[in-house]
Amino acid sequence: MHSLTSSSPSPTSRARKAKSRASAFGAAEDEDESTWAPRPPPEDVYERLEEYFPEHDLDKPIIEAGSGGTSPTAADPSPALPVPSPPERSRIKGKKSIRIVAEEHKKRIDRTSRTESSTWANVMRKRSTKLWGSRIEEVTTDRSKEKAPVPAHPESPSGPSKSSFAWVKGGLIGRGTYGRVYLAMNATTGEMMAVKQVEMPHTASDRNDSRQVTVVQALKMESETLKDLDHPNIVQYLGFEETPENLSIFLEYVPGGSIGSVLNKHGKFAENVVKSFTAQILAGLEYLHSKGILHRDLKADNILVEMSGVCKISDFGISKRTDDLGGAVTAMQGTVFWMAPEVVNPNPRGYYNFKADIWSVGCVVLEMWAGMRPWQGDEMVAVMFKLYSSKTLPPVPANVVLSELGDDFRMKCFAINPDERPSAAELRTHPYLQLPPGWQFIGFT
Repeated sequence: MHSLTSSSPSPTSRARKAKSRASAFGAAEDEDESTWAPRPPPEDVYERLEEYFPEHDLDKPIIEAGSGGTSPTAADPSPALPVPSPPERSRIKGKKSIRIVAEEHKKRIDRTSRTESSTWANVMRKRSTKLWGSRIEEVTTDRSKEKAPVPAHPESPSGPSKSSFAWVKGGLIGRGTYGRVYLAMNATTGEMMAVKQVEMPHTASDRNDSRQVTVVQALKMESETLKDLDHPNIVQYLGFEETPENLSIFLEYVPGGSIGSVLNKHGKFAENVVKSFTAQILAGLEYLHSKGILHRDLKADNILVEMSGVCKISDFGISKRTDDLGGAVTAMQGTVFWMAPEVVNPNPRGYYNFKADIWSVGCVVLEMWAGMRPWQGDEMVAVMFKLYSSKTLPPVPANVVLSELGDDFRMKCFAINPDERPSAAELRTHPYLQLPPGWQFIGFT
């Protein structure tokens, strides 16, 4: 890291410029996941479809009758189970309603759960249907927007057919760095999903709006970067659709909420919960880094936690894939309170690497220990000044008492020189993260 000299810009000037750069990308100013209610478990959604899909006539037959069967592309398939025929209501001329598709899928899951002696909160991984390379079309019961039903598996005389999927949009459940996130249903299989959407520029004014153009480009890049990832501690990306109106990324539906929203509700976590969640975050991060991807915006609001205690890294709106073995990138990205010093004040070569994510992990751990964001009480510009000029670490709040191992873990994450920070793989072996034999997550209260 280079030092300040009399010819260098002042720290205050540099902080102002950095703030301007951060604001241009909107990362520090978007509404975060912590302001949203917890995402309900799927069984609740199936039982209360009217509440979660309020703009649809759930009993209007619009889905081809071939839909709702076993997913053609789902991983780890369960043995086929007979499903009782649904009542004749909501069926007309080979079509069925949203409600019927949902009921069929719920019965299938219920039967599978009983067969496996499992529950909805089973910590076993439940993979969702991948939609990449398939024809995807939104269906709606709104007459003004109604489209022709999408067949489940169209026949092709020239060989294997391309899978087609219909989907139904539900209510708003969150906002990411870029785009709004809605509940959705794969109306071909009955599975719940989340869909992140941004509106396409329509007018000349829209196309001249750099913010809107950036958002569209970012969502496309996010989709391309993440479509091949597959890890239990990373939210699955299922597919991508582009229409004249919207760009949509389809995501695994993760019931529960973000770590940030849980902290807001319950306060700081018990130490074993912190250890369990941190180990999972590091496992996901190790996988990302092995694929050449920097997340660049790790914080409690961007980590979803299921009711079973499984954590999943989400919101890759400003992630970056690099072919450089050191993970070198130059753009200042992220949210200041979780930002590493080298992101605010790059080294003489002007770049930072994967180790910036490790600093952010330390900030998330501090959040879980304290029940509040790092640098609580400080404004953004003040934090940037401290990171730039004095290389100050995020302070440990007075209500946090650290063990020797916990403090050692913290200091390794917050090494000022990024070369001295461990990798995610190395941090996973830190003795602080060792849990008592037989420990299991049982909730936050």
